[in-house]
Amino acid sequence: MSAIEDLLALHLVDKQARGLRSRVENAQTYLNAQQSQLDELNASIDELAQRSKLTQATVANLETEAGSIDERTNKLRDDLKNSSTTKQYNVILEEINNLKEAKGQVDDRALAELEGLDTISAETEALTAKATERTTVRDSATIELKERTDEVAEQLALLEAERAEKASVVPAAALEIFDQAADDFEGDSMAPLEEIDRRRLEYGCSCCNVSLPFNLVNTIMADDNIVQQCKGCLRILYATEELRGALVKK
Repeated sequence: MSAIEDLLALHLVDKQARGLRSRVENAQTYLNAQQSQLDELNASIDELAQRSKLTQATVANLETEAGSIDERTNKLRDDLKNSSTTKQYNVILEEINNLKEAKGQVDDRALAELEGLDTISAETEALTAKATERTTVRDSATIELKERTDEVAEQLALLEAERAEKASVVPAAALEIFDQAADDFEGDSMAPLEEIDRRRLEYGCSCCNVSLPFNLVNTIMADDNIVQQCKGCLRILYATEELRGALVKK
């Protein structure tokens, strides 16, 4: 067999193997996406839990502060009853009024924090529900990945063994070109010549439509052991039997 024939045989097996691997890779990509979304949800839930703890601590501190103000206010009220002079009475009364204002501010802050806790709780509940749903989807994706992996394992092993066998007869330089093109174009490493205008000797790459000089076409037609790449897409060019027959008739 010629180098081009060996490459075409390799190309056929390589595409089949890549097709099977892509089924597993697509399932893995889908699973990774679900896991990533679940991780983001759990991270948000953890962040809300930390905010909740901090808010609860703030509320506790405010309640302690409010209790201290109440204790001080109650003591001052007793002092107010026992005040002996108008000046003393007025001083105590002013402090009581100041404490009432301070207590009101503390109560307002505590109320705002409690409302914040309610908001955090609602957000946590909503995110937890989403995380539960996403966990179900993630678990299904995990099962699907295993099923696809198991499903193609035997056939893929056979194809990979066949690919290795067919690659072993391809010259190293040609194989390097083939592998690079296959990686770049998801297995479409080979491109048949396309006849554009036979009378004008116009030919091109059937994959990227780049025009090819006729001397290059002649080289490809003349020797199947010479590996030529398209200048546009770098796929390996070859002539189909149909095109060869058409040129011979010409």
